[in-house]
Amino acid sequence: MKALRRGSLSGLGPSSSYSNAPYRFTTHTLPCMFGLDYRSMALFRICIGILLLLDLCVRSTYLHDHYANNGVWPNHEAVESYYAYSVHFINGHEYFQAAMFLLNGLFILFMIIGWHTRIFTCMSWFMLTSLHNRNMLVLNGGDDFLRVMMFWAMFLPLGARYSVDATNLQTNQPAAQAAQHHGTPANKYYLSWASAAPLLQFSLVYWFTAALKDSPEWQSEFTAVYYAVHLDQFATVWAVMLRGFPAIMKMLTFVTWYFEFYGPFFFFLPFSTLHGPVRTLGVLGFIAMHFGFGMCLELGFFMYIPGVSALLFLPAWFWDNLANFFKTKTSFTIIYNPRVYGLDKALSLFRMFFLLRANATLVASYSTTSSLSAASPAYARVGGRPTVVDSDDDKYNKGVAVMAGGPMMAGPADVEGSGAGAGPAGMDSVSINMPASPAAGTRPSPYNTSSSGEEGYDDDDEDQPFPTGEWISVVDDMRDTRYTGYDGVLQLVRASVLFFTLPLLRADIVRRVGSSIIGPYIMLPMAKKLYPRYPTLPAVAGRRFWIKEIILCFLIFTTINWNFATFYQYPVNPTYRWVTPALRLDQWWGMFSPHPPKVDGWMYMPGELHDGTHVNVFEGFGVRGGKGDARVEVKEDGSRVYTKPELVSHQFPIQRWRKYLMNLQGATHQDKRLHFGRYLCREWNWYGRHPGPKQLKNFRIMYIQTYTPAPGQTPLPDTPIELWNHAC
Repeated sequence: MKALRRGSLSGLGPSSSYSNAPYRFTTHTLPCMFGLDYRSMALFRICIGILLLLDLCVRSTYLHDHYANNGVWPNHEAVESYYAYSVHFINGHEYFQAAMFLLNGLFILFMIIGWHTRIFTCMSWFMLTSLHNRNMLVLNGGDDFLRVMMFWAMFLPLGARYSVDATNLQTNQPAAQAAQHHGTPANKYYLSWASAAPLLQFSLVYWFTAALKDSPEWQSEFTAVYYAVHLDQFATVWAVMLRGFPAIMKMLTFVTWYFEFYGPFFFFLPFSTLHGPVRTLGVLGFIAMHFGFGMCLELGFFMYIPGVSALLFLPAWFWDNLANFFKTKTSFTIIYNPRVYGLDKALSLFRMFFLLRANATLVASYSTTSSLSAASPAYARVGGRPTVVDSDDDKYNKGVAVMAGGPMMAGPADVEGSGAGAGPAGMDSVSINMPASPAAGTRPSPYNTSSSGEEGYDDDDEDQPFPTGEWISVVDDMRDTRYTGYDGVLQLVRASVLFFTLPLLRADIVRRVGSSIIGPYIMLPMAKKLYPRYPTLPAVAGRRFWIKEIILCFLIFTTINWNFATFYQYPVNPTYRWVTPALRLDQWWGMFSPHPPKVDGWMYMPGELHDGTHVNVFEGFGVRGGKGDARVEVKEDGSRVYTKPELVSHQFPIQRWRKYLMNLQGATHQDKRLHFGRYLCREWNWYGRHPGPKQLKNFRIMYIQTYTPAPGQTPLPDTPIELWNHAC
């Protein structure tokens, strides 16, 4: 596969350069089926990073309980698989685990803002895999979904748009290399094996989960949703309400199965005229389906992970129409002092992330004689773009670099003049009437400003581009008005999503400080002391990474083969079987397969203190109390009657505890009950939480098993089962 070189697909946007071109399989069919939009990849990077941060924050609330050696599963017990590598195994102390959490969060934050995106995407995946390997007892299907999508994301140019990398015009950045290798980001679709992998992975999840649901509850009786909403350990208030509408539950069962099986085909439609609307419909359908799951069942972040992953597949048609809906409202020309170190980068970042509805053009003026004024003839436009002229109204042709860019949702293909010099930031690096334009993708040197053409600027020049001591000038093209210094900054803030801060910034004392300190004492001194004197870097030719493409083909094959092997129960070739679990691409999408469980239950842990008092240990070790607490009544004959909580799902503080305790209920993990018993004794008796007579002496783990009857039948009585008896 190869990337498209220029423009968008036929029928996918108003600026399509293929609308009059002959139909070709490589320029129409393949991108429709396996291409990803650069803007969608940027949205996916930001949203998946936010989701990773939220998940990390939730896990950190029980860091001591789930990841430290004094928790429910010590390190030496967790190291039980040959492929279970994790940095969390290095040290089991709580402080070390906290340091790993902080490091993980830092990597995710860098990935979100797009700074060295490829590196920190890889590091975020590695830390996520390490976290999963540390305690697999708290994982669910959503964690597997998140992990495999993060793996395939490592091979995508996630930083090609709306990132710190995208504002760097040097060709040694990963985003720039990706743009050169696969066509500039003006090409709205990225097409390679790396773009095909997440599409296939996402589809495999739903194709196989639908194929595994081959029972009558899904295929003919349509009672699967009925059994799902009767799972008390998951059911929410909405699920309890839904139990009274059998017709709706049948309809939801029918829609769920058919959309899981046929929904992924919406992403592979080969017809360019229908590709955009149909793929958008597929993305919205998966988001809506999992939102419905989360409304009825306590699934934790599983409610959001598939929906966020589906954002990766939003087509160019969606973004083009969204950009047309949010039309540009304002237009600015930002003229800045290029000798202020980092100012060009800061303004580029601000424009990219905050000037969403403004068409802003950055102009770096290296002139030592020009005096800019939007109200005078000295400010002119050449070819629809602003340029700088000297006081004699002659076009100044030695020191002007223009970086033009539109609103956030518009790409460089929508900006006039995109060409060979387009950089990966969604803006052009071009020159207006300059004798020697900078090389494509390079950073223009700000020191060719003297009339003699010698490199460097004269520190003794008193006639600077901003003789009044200002460091920035903002020209409102709509009102033909110019603002300098701090007032210029206020105009940029007014046009951004930070508008709510404007009243404070316009306060008199703040304005005085900003006008009298920031420019003369901070920005301008930096111009002479901090600006690095480096030459313009030469352009680097893009390279075809055939090795990466071959590796991706192999990994896609092993992933597909693994799914078929688990479905048809045949052994994977041992020569390469180790690859899948080593990269944690091992997967089994059997949730509610072949039908939702018909046996459910709830837990109760009666305990005895040293003074003879009976307590519910399950409530006492920190699980959320309040509505729905379990109670036990001891009758005169010694028998016990267990009172079911009003809402069983409220027994668990977070989804991680629910999954862990549900794993303890099964025979597969009965050896983990000893460690849980020791943990409960430590939590109750240590750390000075209870005095001597009130310390825990012993307790039992009781599981009250319940049975969901078929529709219209009488439920069976509950069955108490003793899972564990522990003496502290």
